[in-house]
Amino acid sequence: MKTADIINGFCELVFRDRKGNKIYPNVFVEKWEADLLEVTRSRLTYEYEVKVSRCDFHKDSKKQDQNGNSKFDNILAGGRTNYFYYIVPDGLVKPEEVPEFAGLIYAINGTRRADGYTEPIIYFHVAKAAQKVSSTKADNKFIDKLNLSAYYRFHKLRRINYLKESKNG
Repeated sequence: MKTADIINGFCELVFRDRKGNKIYPNVFVEKWEADLLEVTRSRLTYEYEVKVSRCDFHKDSKKQDQNGNSKFDNILAGGRTNYFYYIVPDGLVKPEEVPEFAGLIYAINGTRRADGYTEPIIYFHVAKAAQKVSSTKADNKFIDKLNLSAYYRFHKLRRINYLKESKNG
């Protein structure tokens, strides 16, 4: 299972089942990046960090910003998100291995029947619920930054696809 598969599958889940919530894949906001950031209708934020190897999962705890603060210090300081989750392939990490404040979601390969045929799908199971690390809700300025970041990313991808199509004739 690849990171992109999990991100796409989780975006589909939010679009399908969490009407009114917004999901932002691979978004940069100010000094930090999130694999997925969900903003609920009530303006709570959920950050999801996708890991597909144990090595990458263990490296995450060593990340620091330019001031020497760890990623976890920044999350617990409350300036980043309301809830923080790891999404990993089923069984890759045990719930007791994630930090106390963090949640854990398993991504599970499966299939579903649709219009007479079977299609692959990724199911998600919450193995450990995250603790609330901040009560600060997303304001309009923050949401505008997310929208702008997503807008630039969309146009960058369109430009890349256009260049590929131009080369291929």
